[in-house]
Amino acid sequence: MSYLSVHSIVIETRPKRMELDSALEQLGHWGRFQLINYGLLCVPIVFHAVFYLTYVFTAMESEHRCLIPECENPLQTEFRPPWLASAVPFDVDEDKPVGCFRYDAVPGAFRSDNDSCPSWLFNNGTEKRCSQWVYPKPELSIMTEWNMTCDDNPGGSKFQLSMVGTMNNVGRFFGMPFAGFVSDRYGRRTILLGGLLLAGIMGMLRSYATNYVFFLVFEFLDPLFNAGLYSASFILGMELMGPQKRVMWSAFTHSVYAVGEAVLGGVAWALQDWRWILRAFYGPAILSLAVLWILPESVRWLCSKGRTKEARAIIRRAAVLNKMSTKQLDLEEMKASIAEEAKAKKAFKDDYKEDTPSTYWALKETFKSRILVIRLVTCSFCWMTNTFVYYGLSLNAVSVAGNQYLNFMLVCLIEVPAGLVTWLMMERIGRRASMCSSLILTGVSCLAYLFLPDTDGLRWVRVSTYMIGKFGITVSYTVLYVLTAELFPTSVRHSLFAMCSMIGRLGSVIAPQTRLLVLQGPSVTVILFGTMSLISGLLALVFPETHNTKLPDSIEEAENIGKKNNGAGGGDGPAANGTSGSNGGSQDVVLDMAPVKKTSVTSRPTRVSVTSMSGRPNKKTSVCSLGSVQVTVPEKSSSPPPTSPETPAPAPAPAPAPTPVEPETVTVHL
Repeated sequence: MSYLSVHSIVIETRPKRMELDSALEQLGHWGRFQLINYGLLCVPIVFHAVFYLTYVFTAMESEHRCLIPECENPLQTEFRPPWLASAVPFDVDEDKPVGCFRYDAVPGAFRSDNDSCPSWLFNNGTEKRCSQWVYPKPELSIMTEWNMTCDDNPGGSKFQLSMVGTMNNVGRFFGMPFAGFVSDRYGRRTILLGGLLLAGIMGMLRSYATNYVFFLVFEFLDPLFNAGLYSASFILGMELMGPQKRVMWSAFTHSVYAVGEAVLGGVAWALQDWRWILRAFYGPAILSLAVLWILPESVRWLCSKGRTKEARAIIRRAAVLNKMSTKQLDLEEMKASIAEEAKAKKAFKDDYKEDTPSTYWALKETFKSRILVIRLVTCSFCWMTNTFVYYGLSLNAVSVAGNQYLNFMLVCLIEVPAGLVTWLMMERIGRRASMCSSLILTGVSCLAYLFLPDTDGLRWVRVSTYMIGKFGITVSYTVLYVLTAELFPTSVRHSLFAMCSMIGRLGSVIAPQTRLLVLQGPSVTVILFGTMSLISGLLALVFPETHNTKLPDSIEEAENIGKKNNGAGGGDGPAANGTSGSNGGSQDVVLDMAPVKKTSVTSRPTRVSVTSMSGRPNKKTSVCSLGSVQVTVPEKSSSPPPTSPETPAPAPAPAPAPTPVEPETVTVHL
């Protein structure tokens, strides 16, 4: 235990002013201004959901058969004419023509004008590959229009079709950090409107593609620009709200996103033409800018950039639309409050820039912790599993027996109740139990799907089992976002969250390639989804329970999450954990309060100054708590505590005479 004698504490106060959260609370959450903006923000959310999964239908595989030139005109074909069984072999199990082979014609045989296509024209004992095909819907996808069939070799048509989805996710991988930079630098509204415009242009150009390479280039550029649509809309809405309603906004936007995916399935079902599917969404996306132009910029972002005049204008307009008096909001006082807060933050950065450890140092110390390294590896694997299974189940929904469009819509709509149930589960049974149970539910559902026979009587049972798997992985995915943010210490929380998310994105990049696994057997992909879900569900037990625990600030607090008497929750007494010299440990710091003088606090404190009598030149700091005020003081080496908190610190020994040292003052902004 270390002992610290405090010379004085000065608490500076300021009159209470109108702050931004208070102004937003007074504006309300369901006024006309808020409802208009919530409705407008739903538009880019729906478009983002559509843009993300259009490749499911533009690169969709279709049933096909060989063209029989002896019996039909290539310009006037019927997919299943009466004579087809005598010209091409059939798959008995699925009752459909084999797509890549036909029976060889009998040499010298020809049909008369009266015969449609007699069976004796073909030798059903000899098969050959064909070079022309017939499709139920020639304009259905790029596969049917550009004859991307019957090439199962590496780099062949199957691989080309799966690469469309992979290229989409690669574009999103690079687009997300770009969107984050633009959003923080130039505003949420800027990335939302600019991204929607550029994505709309890329999508319209893609609808006029004349070859596969042309199509693939714009499949990459589209998500590169639209990657920030959802996050910008989510943050813009969240920053419009007071702190009490943000969880509701999260659940609402998740549901809107799922509805957008279902809308894509419905429109694709109605059109069944990949070019018009793209035009049906990307054209209106460009036109919607005329309406979305009235969206205001984030008030919080404007305040953070010092543009208080624009922020106050938006709040004034909101008050008028909500039929409130602007005098209630005291906008001039809010302007002064924001300016003072910005000044205080700048002073804090200037005061502590020297003593604040770098992110590199914090990461280096974190990787020395065996507990946190195991937690990071486990978390990364769970991220990869969740993205792989989540997008894999969505993509493969069109391959489930039955109507592929209806199946896709149902698998998407199951996310609506899943998003709402997630928050209830996290509050009732905690994060770890929610994630573990939902992953195991997904794994069991995927494996159970294999044992259900594909018959007409059990078709809906199979579809329902598949949907339960999607329900489980949606719950798990949502919990994982919250859990990851609660597992790591403050200094490296964002860095490790980004690392887990980045590794997890590999799962969404690989998911479209599961189409190739179908060549090894139709059940391989579902077995892979189920197995990975079960493994991750068991690994989730490694995580500590973070429900109702304080976010960890230090490495030791993060290590002690879930342990009894870990002190992670902090205390209100005069002692608390602090970072020690070089090993990242902690020690208790006792304050001698006898000589301390405190000013009278009549409003929220804004600055606390602590003067130490130690004068120790060591720049490392320890954190302690004075009542409800958290302050930072210079670290003090161990020395005996005073016999009583009322008695002053003992006088130094008469010999040798100590060198006079000036008291050291440290300032903390709250």
